[in-house]
Amino acid sequence: MNHISEFLRWVFTAIGAIVAILEPTLPYLIICTLMIFADCFTAWQLSKRARKAHPERVSDDGKKFKSQHFGKVIMTVLKAWALIIMAFLMQKHITDGLPIDLTKVAAGAICFWQLWSILENESSCNGAKWAKLLQRIVVDKTERHFDIDLSEIKSKTE
Repeated sequence: MNHISEFLRWVFTAIGAIVAILEPTLPYLIICTLMIFADCFTAWQLSKRARKAHPERVSDDGKKFKSQHFGKVIMTVLKAWALIIMAFLMQKHITDGLPIDLTKVAAGAICFWQLWSILENESSCNGAKWAKLLQRIVVDKTERHFDIDLSEIKSKTE
């Protein structure tokens, strides 16, 4: 019993040390995680719009929540966390003399990447004027995500 107690004490000491070292990255990790989940939410909204607008063209898989999609989201979150933590450690131990905060650069890049994806999701399969203007700049994700051939639909409406 004494060995288990000693082992657990070392484990929790190590966990506490890691948390103390990485604590300054927590705000960046939270913000980036929220942006990634916001992107997932807008993708779900796009799925609903595509089903409503083109029910015969949306595949049956587009209606279902798949664990592989959730796994992809988790991998995106983990990659974002790894990038932020590595940028923080590089800033702290390698480039500490430079006047640039690598943690903010990494978190900013992740947030803007997610924001761009959110704009793509919100403007796709959306008839609003702002969405049509935005579609000149961003990609229409309807075709890519829901097995809809937009070339047929666009040629009929134009």
